[in-house]
Amino acid sequence: MAYLDHAATTPMLPEAVEALTAHLGITGNASSLHAAGRRARRTVEEARETLAEAL
Repeated sequence: MAYLDHAATTPMLPEAVEALTAHLGITGNASSLHAAGRRARRTVEEARETLAEAL
């Protein structure tokens, strides 16, 4: 039986927790031209591609 009443407390998949934790310490404005901004932009674009593939 699937429990579908998680509302706003749905547990995250371990893979999602790992990905989130890995990026929490990384700072950078994805619209900036400096190295941290370029890394942030790359991360955003990779996430968009992954989501697009899933959909």
